[in-house]
Amino acid sequence: MARSKMVRSTLLVSLTLGLALGTMTARADDYIAPHLVKVSTPLYKAQTNKYRPRLGTYEYTVSWQGIPAASCTLTVGEQNGKYQIEAAARTYSGVDLLYRLRYVATGTLDANTMQSETLVINHDENSRHKNITMHFEDSGEKITAVRSKGPEDPDKKLVSFEPNNMTLDPIGAAFLARTLPWEVGQSRDLDVFNGKSRYFITLSAVEKTSIMYQGVSRNVIVLTPRVRNLSTTKPRSKLREAFIYVTDDDQHEVLKIVSSVFIGSVTTELESFIPATDGQSPLVIAQAGNSDEARAQMRAAH
Repeated sequence: MARSKMVRSTLLVSLTLGLALGTMTARADDYIAPHLVKVSTPLYKAQTNKYRPRLGTYEYTVSWQGIPAASCTLTVGEQNGKYQIEAAARTYSGVDLLYRLRYVATGTLDANTMQSETLVINHDENSRHKNITMHFEDSGEKITAVRSKGPEDPDKKLVSFEPNNMTLDPIGAAFLARTLPWEVGQSRDLDVFNGKSRYFITLSAVEKTSIMYQGVSRNVIVLTPRVRNLSTTKPRSKLREAFIYVTDDDQHEVLKIVSSVFIGSVTTELESFIPATDGQSPLVIAQAGNSDEARAQMRAAH
């Protein structure tokens, strides 16, 4: 049970940075539909001229109290003015005995504005399966989402609303935040929709420092998130505290996330980066390397 809460809390932090998407939900008895949510956030303009993400696959390891528990990957591709993003998470085989997670989310963003366009989520948690497909029409002026338990589910749920705010999916919010300049003491509020619920996420810059990463000193900005579920009358936070270490350069890579949970702490660290190869989409690389053996072969090739 502790590990289950640990993995959920880790993914909640990862949602903020777009490494993977959270499993946050509101209970049916206190659910507030997205169109009824009243929230206002600034209209941010993406600083894409100062943001140059490397194209390829970032591989992360997730550890609880130093014990490896899960892996996350973030794959970034670009084509025809669009970013194609895949965020994935999976628990290791030893953890699967207590809690099994397989999660893949594939999204498309406008490379100039970071406006969300589409997002498809496939989520297997123990014996439960969920699928979410989202579309952001007319630059986000209308959002639709279909949720189901599988392709043959007769009880698919449709959500459609016109937000009176800059509402993004978790991946779009993460990439937008990474394009913006940050100074210590600065905070930014984001309205995030995950296909069912809307969340008010505040990111605050608490420190500029340097850390050792793979034997090299890297300058980083340390961000801390606060997350409030706006689609429930009884907000509950699974996360106590988290610190996100983002490189202070034009790539804004997430090197490490350290979070406190109910029991102990969780650390997510960047293990490796596999660059996209000429003539092959990094999403193809990520999907082909959906096993530890295949990813090891890919790393050896680079």
